[in-house]
Amino acid sequence: MYKGRHRTKEIIRIVLNYENKIQYSSINNEEAYNYLKKLHILDRLSENSCVQYSYGKYWVIINKIIIANQKYYVITIDLNNYKCSECNKVLVDSVTGLYNRNYWEQINDGSIYHYPYSKKDLSLIFIDIDNLKEINDSFGHLAGDKAIEIVGQAIKNSIRKEDLGIRYGGDEFIVLLFKQDKKATKKVTDRIRREIHKLAVEQGMNIQISAGIACTDCLADLDDMIEIADKNLYREKETKKEHNNKVNDLVNEIREIRDELNRKIDGKNKIPTGAEILELSPKLDELITKYSEYRE
Repeated sequence: MYKGRHRTKEIIRIVLNYENKIQYSSINNEEAYNYLKKLHILDRLSENSCVQYSYGKYWVIINKIIIANQKYYVITIDLNNYKCSECNKVLVDSVTGLYNRNYWEQINDGSIYHYPYSKKDLSLIFIDIDNLKEINDSFGHLAGDKAIEIVGQAIKNSIRKEDLGIRYGGDEFIVLLFKQDKKATKKVTDRIRREIHKLAVEQGMNIQISAGIACTDCLADLDDMIEIADKNLYREKETKKEHNNKVNDLVNEIREIRDELNRKIDGKNKIPTGAEILELSPKLDELITKYSEYRE
């Protein structure tokens, strides 16, 4: 799948036998072992599929072959990663620099194996920008693109190198975390929220997101994980909607009591009694306190 246009000296090739010992290397064995260790290649050997993944500035491809009934692994390390223009267009989102939907689909169907992609200890965060339409309508699509870029940057700033950030489409993002339980996944989600807020404030923007998570402790595949994460995201959106409705109701009540109190105080024909003021003032204070709590 990967067709880079690089000079031979930018490609390293290593052949391992079934005992994971080097049988051939285009560089000296000591350097080759350093690459195997540095890129965690021995941990990523697969019995069934071709393994392709990026690690830092490197792109690694691992193929299993059988010669004379003996198993060998042919390892290709590209020092330029996926930075050729063809691969960028196919696999990388131009706005965020994250992987794109194409890359996700190839992971999901097994065409690409992104280490340490495993059914064990795999967590998924599904993120949606709540107010992207509002940003587009109010400030234009360039501002909307900036909001998408900020969310992508926040994701990159908040995850580890071995984790995976994807722009799934439009205002939706996926984050795959490896060897992270539910508690750790929630912490990463909170870190992404804080980073989005910080970057948005720096640009004078207000970006609101919803997020849902899912873990593989009880799920069989990535499609199931997306479905569960999407349901959790929708649940968060509904909770926010209920919360905002309560805040709006409080604002209306505060406004009504404030206006009534002002009318009584400013009334030309009637001086309000102390009892009337004492009745309205505590109600106003109580509503303002509730409003402050909801806004925190």
